[in-house]
Amino acid sequence: MTPIPGNPPPVPLAAQLQALQMAIASGVKVVRFQDRTVEYTSTDDMIKAANYIWQLLYGAGGGGPNGGGYRQIRFYSNKGL
Repeated sequence: MTPIPGNPPPVPLAAQLQALQMAIASGVKVVRFQDRTVEYTSTDDMIKAANYIWQLLYGAGGGGPNGGGYRQIRFYSNKGL
């Protein structure tokens, strides 16, 4: 992601997600991270934002940093298995 000139560089998503999850757990609707403050209108909006960041980080499958929640294992054999 290339920052737009004049705007601050993007904040690491994992840290943003952690701050958002902590705010959801504590029941507050204002999230402060570094020098930024975001006020959400509802907890539902916060959960949607957390889910969006989660998908950006871990892919649609949500399985880990390689994206996707599935691992494919292939077996090859010359004599049958």
